[in-house]
Amino acid sequence: MPNNVYNIPVYGKPIELDEQGIYYAINRKTGDINNVFQLVYEGDAKEDQDWYLYQLKNTGKNGEMGWVILADNGDYPLKSVSTEEIKHHFDKPEYAEPKGAWQLMRNSRYGFGKFTPINADENVRFAFILFSGAEMLVPLLILKADDQSLQSLAEPEQ
Repeated sequence: MPNNVYNIPVYGKPIELDEQGIYYAINRKTGDINNVFQLVYEGDAKEDQDWYLYQLKNTGKNGEMGWVILADNGDYPLKSVSTEEIKHHFDKPEYAEPKGAWQLMRNSRYGFGKFTPINADENVRFAFILFSGAEMLVPLLILKADDQSLQSLAEPEQ
């Protein structure tokens, strides 16, 4: 019996509440952590909940570190980006491989991206993205911190 119903897999997985947490970037030359970010979903009432992106920065007070919200001109929350805008940013030769789908949230200057590869054996990847006006700069690959990496972030250097 012929069947006219086809199961077309959805490759791009949305950014979900489980993605909240600490992310870090590794310096390719030294292997050291050089940037630490935090993705947070927060708000007062159900209607006023938004995603925010923070970066761990030196506060200038005796080497103390603190979380600074990444925003430009008071544009704090990250908003989902349309499929058309994602295609505009990633439909370029430098993003042709590996194949997969991007999900992206941004405010006027900063963004958080999630890449879901077509090949199920490959891991989902995340990126910190900086924007200059309407144009996206090169995404920075970031890794989600697990308990072990969080412990190493908290330990003082010897």
